[in-house]
Amino acid sequence: MSCQNGLVSTTHSTSYSRESTVYLLSEPFALRERADDDQPFLLELYLSTRDDLQQAIPDLAMLQQLIAMQFNAQETGYRHQFPLARQLVLLRSGQPIGRMVVDASPEQLRLVDIAIAPPARRSGAAMAALAALQRHAAAQGLPLCLAVGRYNGPAQCLYQKCGFTSVTEDDLFVQMIWRSTSQ
Repeated sequence: MSCQNGLVSTTHSTSYSRESTVYLLSEPFALRERADDDQPFLLELYLSTRDDLQQAIPDLAMLQQLIAMQFNAQETGYRHQFPLARQLVLLRSGQPIGRMVVDASPEQLRLVDIAIAPPARRSGAAMAALAALQRHAAAQGLPLCLAVGRYNGPAQCLYQKCGFTSVTEDDLFVQMIWRSTSQ
């Protein structure tokens, strides 16, 4: 079992129902399936991850248009590369604070994306979400894989703190993996 450049087979057959799988987080955090009315929150969350665009485009109307286009492109890319991935909203005390995209295959559990809103960063939300994925991966006997931006030092430190190790890297991404000690 290995993580290969973030790609997994698009034909999935698992012994459990992907839709009914619940990743249990410690209070006050929880996950739920993404809903259509989450779109405004998700756009705002995406904007919070794009400091590069906010600094480059001072015109608010133009920035909002570009953010919407970039967000839609990201969503389309995820649906194309990971057609069976689950889109989840991360909650704290019932309020949305982040999102996760998780793809499960017979070979691996893959964290495709995680983003936490700026006011909720460093609150333990990401660690709680990662711990839930790790428990699930361990129970299924699967590695947990992800790709992180090569220059995203804070995220890489978080993943290393959670037991992930680097597998490969290229000019843009570092592929990381976590395996249960029983694997």
